[in-house]
Amino acid sequence: MTHLLDVDSLLELPGIGEKISGKLIEHFGSEESALEVLRKHDVASLSSVPGISEKYAISLIHEVIAGEEGVSIEEFLRTQEAYSVYEKIIGLIRSYAHTPYSRAKISTFIPYPSKRADRIKAIQAEIEDYVTLANTLKDDAELNAALKKVRHLKEPSKAVKSRDRAIFTDSKEDYEKLVRDGVDRYLDVYFIESMGELVDIAKGYSQPLVLGSRFAATDFPDDMGFEFMEGGAAETWWLAPEAVIAFFAANKEPIEASLRAIKIIRERSGHVICSQLDDAKISELSQEMARITPEGELEMGVDPEVDRLKGVLDRHGEAFKAALKKANADLHERMENNTVTLKGSQLLGMFGEKGEAGLKSMLEKEVARAYSAVINEAKESIKAQLALKPFEMQYVDMMFSDDIVYPIELNYRAVDSFKSAINRQLSKRSLDLKRGCAKRLSKLKTACMEMVREVLEFDTYFAIGSFAADYGLNMPAISDKAGISISSAYNIFLRGRAKKVEPVSYAVGIKTKDTKGERVVILSGVNSGGKTTMLDLLAQVVILSHMGFPVPAESAEVGLVDELMYFSKSKGTLTAGAFEATIKSFSSVIGKSRKVVLVDELESITEPGASAKIIAGILETLHENENSIAVFVSHLAEQILENTKCGIRVDGIEAKGLDANLNLIVDRSPRYNYLARSTPELIVERLTRASDGDEKLFYQKLLGKFKGL
Repeated sequence: MTHLLDVDSLLELPGIGEKISGKLIEHFGSEESALEVLRKHDVASLSSVPGISEKYAISLIHEVIAGEEGVSIEEFLRTQEAYSVYEKIIGLIRSYAHTPYSRAKISTFIPYPSKRADRIKAIQAEIEDYVTLANTLKDDAELNAALKKVRHLKEPSKAVKSRDRAIFTDSKEDYEKLVRDGVDRYLDVYFIESMGELVDIAKGYSQPLVLGSRFAATDFPDDMGFEFMEGGAAETWWLAPEAVIAFFAANKEPIEASLRAIKIIRERSGHVICSQLDDAKISELSQEMARITPEGELEMGVDPEVDRLKGVLDRHGEAFKAALKKANADLHERMENNTVTLKGSQLLGMFGEKGEAGLKSMLEKEVARAYSAVINEAKESIKAQLALKPFEMQYVDMMFSDDIVYPIELNYRAVDSFKSAINRQLSKRSLDLKRGCAKRLSKLKTACMEMVREVLEFDTYFAIGSFAADYGLNMPAISDKAGISISSAYNIFLRGRAKKVEPVSYAVGIKTKDTKGERVVILSGVNSGGKTTMLDLLAQVVILSHMGFPVPAESAEVGLVDELMYFSKSKGTLTAGAFEATIKSFSSVIGKSRKVVLVDELESITEPGASAKIIAGILETLHENENSIAVFVSHLAEQILENTKCGIRVDGIEAKGLDANLNLIVDRSPRYNYLARSTPELIVERLTRASDGDEKLFYQKLLGKFKGL
């Protein structure tokens, strides 16, 4: 088999041709990235590739596991019925997973043959810890809610480019590095060769950043706020903090959900998860994530000054409008209520040579006092409403004309200057804060990705543990010799998460106080008594124990084998061709490999006499192999025994009567060394008691035949 660690090309792996290889490389960006997904058994990521279904992704991972482990699932589950039982078990466990990743990953767990006993026992040890953990945390609503929001972290698909900032450099090497690092997705990046070119282009940006020292000593226009830095020393978090923050912003929900999950797990169970992040780093990452929005901006409350400046920009229009409206109303009212008192000399002076000019001067002073008072009140109102600082008020001063005008109007050029000044402050303050945030987050990115990966892995094993805890499963004892012994066991397909079923105990191939460890058994008994259910249960125990998982029994011992063969009940007598195919399928029982063989009513393939002979021959073949155990459900136990020359045990499940509701009273645990009848008499009796009229008379006649009447 091909081991994934030894390959450099996807085409070297089974099941991958050029078409699939091309899809994987295109989706994951490189062949190595695609190989890494396969190495991690990441079914969810594989099935996200267009054209690859989850079923196909699971089969690819099973091929990978076969190469890594030297075993394949098909080698152990030798029949379709055995594989169907496995798939049903996996489906139940998947229902406990909170994430698509975990649900898909659960499908990569397989049963291992006896030669991988080390692997089985290692999984047992790991799963036992999670069963204990699940008993504590499986019903924790807060943890379950957090886990549902965890998913793989992805690079942001869209970048919002700043319209205020740009980077200029005269170094071709620096320019190419900026583009290579993806900085140009967030800021315009220019390669410039002269100061004139720099000034011309930079005029379109409020925050131009220049890399390199060539232009640092140059005199630039005062209104151009250049920022300079040595090109080689510039890091992405400083040049374009948005590029760093964008990753965390795009993944805000799964990162914060992972942090919540880790905190709950540590505090409420003591389980160590994500050991590379101590409580201090978890707290630091939580604080940094709380600072940013899903859009990559700073959250309100992070910095009071940023909040104030944002508030100014949001509310300045309403504040100016309200102040202007009030100022005009106040000026009008003052003028309406204002009276001018003239002294006699002033009144006589009106008729003099300068009388008209004097009166005008006196009235202008009165209006000017009122105008000045109203304007000052408007400015104070704006200052109070917007919490403006003294240097910001100079722009407000310029909005109101010193000349008396009515109605009062604002100088909108001054308003634009005010908004520009506030925006510059906000941009600079936000940039400084984002740089600090980006610097801290850039150091945590690798640990953050590993953290989320570990939480997803945790959910995988937590789902297995929760399934085991909910169904009351227990870890079986593992032995070398083929055999199964179960006590107080139940078929998980019947029980459900809450439904209780009658527990059963049984043993094949292992000595008990009632048996000698017989390896080949015929299970007889009543119809609907639970014989097929017992076969399902044995198949479940074999599969789960060989996966390293706990089994549905209060206690169990399982001898490891290499194959499980489960043959379900045939539907009616087969045609000659189908009969031949069925017999050929049983040729797989030949050989000395360790195996468990479960067969349900093989006699229906042909007439009873011939069926008994065929079954007898198969049982003799199995009896010759000391490494195999077999349970055959059959109503032909007596005929089979007549045709065998080896010691085969016959066990029985028998009905004892009918209860008040006319249900069969059955002891579901097989009785050892006991031939149980199918008791059709009880079925006829039930029909008799449940009917009336002519039907009752008919059933009574049939019942009489059983009683010799």
